Amino acid sequence: MKRFLAFLGVFLIVIVGGYLQPVFFPAEKMQQEADHGRQVASHTALPYEEIPTSGYATYIGKKATDFVTEFGEPLEKKMTVMGYELWIYGMKDSDYLEVNVQNEKISSIKALNDSKETTLFSIGMKLSDVSELMTIYSNFAFTYKETNYNVELMEEDMNYRPLIAFDNKTFAILFFNHGTGKLSAVTYLDKKTLLTLMPYQLVEGELVPFPVKEQPPGFDAVTSNQVLRTINLLKLAEGLPAYRVNTESQKNAQKLFDTLNKNSKNVLSAERVENWQYSKEQMTSETMFTLTNDEYQKLLKAGQLDKKKATGMYTEPVYDPTFTVLSWFSDSLYHSRFAHQENEHIGVAFSKASMLVLLQETEKEITQTEESE
Repeated sequence: MKRFLAFLGVFLIVIVGGYLQPVFFPAEKMQQEADHGRQVASHTALPYEEIPTSGYATYIGKKATDFVTEFGEPLEKKMTVMGYELWIYGMKDSDYLEVNVQNEKISSIKALNDSKETTLFSIGMKLSDVSELMTIYSNFAFTYKETNYNVELMEEDMNYRPLIAFDNKTFAILFFNHGTGKLSAVTYLDKKTLLTLMPYQLVEGELVPFPVKEQPPGFDAVTSNQVLRTINLLKLAEGLPAYRVNTESQKNAQKLFDTLNKNSKNVLSAERVENWQYSKEQMTSETMFTLTNDEYQKLLKAGQLDKKKATGMYTEPVYDPTFTVLSWFSDSLYHSRFAHQENEHIGVAFSKASMLVLLQETEKEITQTEESE
C-alpha cells in the first residue's frame, strides 16, 4: 500500500509539473535559453578606423579638372544611362583605369592598374598583406545628408570585398579574385556611390535609387566592349586564356537577351516574373534581379543554343558594369563560370540597365576570331 501511495504521489507531481511548465517557462523563454551560447549576428556598429587619405582617394569629391591636370585627358568619355560620365584611361591593359564623373566632380575611381596612387595597396597583394597594415572591419556607421546609415559586411565580404574608410570621409572597396586570392582592383568612391552600389547588407538607412535616364532602344556596343575588356583583363591577370570575340558570339548574346524579354514565361516562374518586374520598378541594388543557373539553362534552350557548351549571366539593373564584373570575379559562384582553362568565345549584350553575358566553348570550325588585346 505504501508503494502504491508513493507511486501515486510521484505520478501526480509529474502530471502537475507537465501542465504548469508552459506557465512558468513560456515557449519564448525556453527558446531563448536554447539559443543561449549560439553565435548571433550582431548589428552593433563598432567604431572603425579611418586611414590617412592618399593617392586616388584624394580626388574623390574633387573637381574633375583637377584630375585632368594631374593625369591628362582620358582616352574615352561616355555619358552613361545612369547619369554619370565615364572616363577611361590606359592605352595598355596594365594602365587601365576608370573614373566616374558626376556634376563635374569625381564620384568613383576604379583602379585595375598597379600604380603608386593605390598605395597602401598594390595589385596582386593578398588579404593577409592588408591585414598586416590595418584592421578589416565588419561594421560601418556614418551619416549622409543628415541620415544615419549602418553597413554590415558578411564573412565573404571581409575576405574578398573588404571596405576601407579614409579620413576624408570617402571609401575604397578592395576586390580580391576568388580564384587566386590576390587583389585585382581597388574602387574608390564617395558615400552616395557606396549607398547606390551597396554590395553589403544595409542594416540602417535607405539605399539611393538608380537615376536611369531615357535611352533609345537597341544594344550599347560601347558598353559591351568595355565589359569585354574588363573581363579579359581579369582573366589574363589570373593566368587564364582571354576570351575570343566574334560576330557570331555577339549575335548569340543579343538573341538570348531578346528571347528572355519576349518569352520570359518559358524561362521564369510566375513568381520570378513578378520579382523581375519589381526590380524594374524599384531600380536599386537591393532589388537587383539575376538569373539563376537553372533559369539561364532554360534560356539557352529557349534560344536554341547547346546547353552543354554554354553558360553565362544576366542581371539588372546595372549601375556600373565594371563594378558588377569585379563583384563576379570576387564571388565563388560566378567566378567558377569564368575559371575555365579552355579557349572560349564571349558575347555581351548591354541595353539600358540590363546586361547579359554568354560564354561558349570554341567551335573548331570557327576561324574568324579576334583576340582580346
